[in-house]
Amino acid sequence: MNSLMRFAGVNTKIRALESRFLRNEDFENLLHKRSVHEVASYLKRETHYRDILRDVDENEIHRGELEALIRKDHVMQIGEIALFFYDGYKKFFEYVFVRREIEELKKILRGIKNGRTTTLKADTFGYLGELNKHNIDAILSSKSTLDFIKNLRGTIYYKYLQPLEKDKDERMSFTGEMVLDLAYMDIFYKNLREIKKADRIIVDELQGTNVDLLNIQWIYRGLKYYKLSREILFNYTIPHGNAFSVKDIKDLCYLKDLDEFQSYILNTRYKFLFENENTKDIFMERKILRYQFFNIKKLKKRHDMNISEAIAFDVLLEYEIRDIITAIESIRYDMPLDEAKRFLIRKL
Repeated sequence: MNSLMRFAGVNTKIRALESRFLRNEDFENLLHKRSVHEVASYLKRETHYRDILRDVDENEIHRGELEALIRKDHVMQIGEIALFFYDGYKKFFEYVFVRREIEELKKILRGIKNGRTTTLKADTFGYLGELNKHNIDAILSSKSTLDFIKNLRGTIYYKYLQPLEKDKDERMSFTGEMVLDLAYMDIFYKNLREIKKADRIIVDELQGTNVDLLNIQWIYRGLKYYKLSREILFNYTIPHGNAFSVKDIKDLCYLKDLDEFQSYILNTRYKFLFENENTKDIFMERKILRYQFFNIKKLKKRHDMNISEAIAFDVLLEYEIRDIITAIESIRYDMPLDEAKRFLIRKL
């Protein structure tokens, strides 16, 4: 099947769905709301989320439920797009949920570490179980990282986490997060083989940047907060990056100290992560997401009848949802308007 035949229909569908994206004006309005109920009411009356919220009483909904529902809307929209794909493309596109599922598993791991698993409810997860049928209640009942790993037996993630069952280190939850990221990359690249070379190149370009940024964040956090050995740092880095070869990554892991590591990154395309001493920690994740946000917009402009439209739609919809959740969080923490805007991925 040639590219025109494969992508003409799906790209038309994607452009129709993109027309429903929230505008900057919508986010300005959301940031002025003073309660979760007001946010839910606005989404229900003024945006495409009205479909997922149609049967919901916005005056009764709680924060976790609202967040889960808008993630479910993401699942539904990607499902609509997946219907246009066949053969290896269909399988590849369905696996876009692996990364979201892993993010929710990492959320549970952090809850275990912080002793807050009792606040995590099954109905507050939008992606978990969509691709792989998990016993979500069992996972949420985990009292330790070891329990968490055992409760993932029978899933695609268990074989990656199983070696950690022998690890009694208190930093196991942090290492577990990185193992899940490694699992995602392994699963991703195995499924990437299912699509044509021209499309693999496009996807690999975007993913390679993501790998670079994940490795930088991992090494930085490992050095600063967990004092991990250089060997462990290197063992859990991810290959397939754009800017750094495996040798480069190893060199980064074995630099003398954190200052030397930051100096190195300041001489790369990713210097924006460390240019501002006051914001490098609290805004690091936001900076990474914003960089990818504009990166995917540039990628979208460069290509046409290929997989880039579908990949861009998926990521941009995810970022829209992340910004809605940031607006909800700003209410929870009573953030001043200017501060809340700084946590958004998009620029207002």
